[in-house]
Amino acid sequence: MVSLVTQKDFRSVQSLNFCYVCSRKFVEGDMKDRNHIPAEAAFHKQDRTPTLWLPTHKGCNAGHSKQDQKIGQLIGLRWGHIPSTRDRQLKFRLFSSSTGAIVNLDVRGTIWSWVRGFHAALYKEPLLSTVDMRRIETPLLSGSATNTGIRIDPLLPQHRVFVDVIKTQRAKMNLDTIKSNNGKMTYECVWHQTDNEERWFCIFGLDLYNWKELGRVPGHPARACVGFYFLPSGLPPSNASRAARTSVIIPNIDQLDPFSP
Repeated sequence: MVSLVTQKDFRSVQSLNFCYVCSRKFVEGDMKDRNHIPAEAAFHKQDRTPTLWLPTHKGCNAGHSKQDQKIGQLIGLRWGHIPSTRDRQLKFRLFSSSTGAIVNLDVRGTIWSWVRGFHAALYKEPLLSTVDMRRIETPLLSGSATNTGIRIDPLLPQHRVFVDVIKTQRAKMNLDTIKSNNGKMTYECVWHQTDNEERWFCIFGLDLYNWKELGRVPGHPARACVGFYFLPSGLPPSNASRAARTSVIIPNIDQLDPFSP
């Protein structure tokens, strides 16, 4: 079981020999920078320690700034920060008299960049951006515009399964964990075999300020962020926690949130 929860833990990964963004090893002469994961802008000043940051190439880090500002303003709503009209980065569009949406924020893409950072920090190896076997269910509803409004994307069928797996493995103290930013950010994951036992994949949950409440709208229950990804090898990292079988039934009242009872 791998755990990063203290400032000492976070210092231990600040000298990784590769850039988690592009996955290339640093070489002599590289201009380095560092990237906070998640973006520092997402947290209240009192919640900015302990924090996870990883070394990056200067050019790689520069590409994150706009998305960091946008996601920071969105999550900031959970701790009471409302940006001024002049500084507002998020764009909201009405599709009908009763429905609207943020249209300039790639939530899944942003979370995927964080997951790659979490993977690098936990297992000290890069996670390629090109991994194609992955899926992320965000706390926010997503959909596509239609003539009458917005067609909401269906919930990932495996969402409830992932929630149950995380809760069960937590009860067995068998999760790899990152807890940062004064406890306001929690990432937990475990590696599970496919039904045919041919490949392993990572099941994860992510919470920031109980951000599932950002997606609570009439007719749609609030749900947490969960997802999965495969490595090209089909194998878990050598130090990763592997799901343990159990016949014990764990209470699972909120089936859409691995961080609630």
